[in-house]
Amino acid sequence: MPAVTDAADPTPPDSALPDPAERELVVRARAGDGDAFRALVETHQDQILRLAMRVLRCDPAFAEDLAQEVFLRVFRGLAAFDGAVRFRVWVHKIAMNVCVSTYRRERSLKRGARRTISLDRPAAAGDDEARIEPPARVLGPAERAQELEFADRVRFAVADLPDEFRYAVLLRDMQGLSYEEVAETLGIPVGTVRSRLHRGRQLLQAALAEFGS
Repeated sequence: MPAVTDAADPTPPDSALPDPAERELVVRARAGDGDAFRALVETHQDQILRLAMRVLRCDPAFAEDLAQEVFLRVFRGLAAFDGAVRFRVWVHKIAMNVCVSTYRRERSLKRGARRTISLDRPAAAGDDEARIEPPARVLGPAERAQELEFADRVRFAVADLPDEFRYAVLLRDMQGLSYEEVAETLGIPVGTVRSRLHRGRQLLQAALAEFGS
């Protein structure tokens, strides 16, 4: 089966390096520059939307509502942001808190509530990006059907992971955060991130074993 990514990250990826332009936007936004804050939102909103859909298995409209709440919290907390972590890590941490609290709240609602969230729902529209996928090449109809089936199974397999492993896999393998950024987002040591990723990927390999070559 296609291998689950397990890079050791010997050097920080470009996305983990300091971004002077973003730092400047943050400084301006903290000073009350609305255009700078809008630029920050535009830079990160797509990732936050995808994160919400992946964590909650919700539709894009509900994800947009959550993203608005996330960026409202970002705006309110901007004055206290000290730059100790990268801005995108801080935003992801707020987003994870919003998603987890929303999931817990929705899960506790009685059956028949107007809106519920289920991790067993089919993938939301547009939620088709994952690093766990068959090799890219020109495919015939049968192979294409198998590829689509594999992608669906990946989504369900990720959704079935225990939360501690699922969050690590989502942030690292699907959101593209570095190990250090995942650690900052989840508030755990880097070593714990690596062990959770290792275990989560093992569980995914077992769940997808039928696709072995």
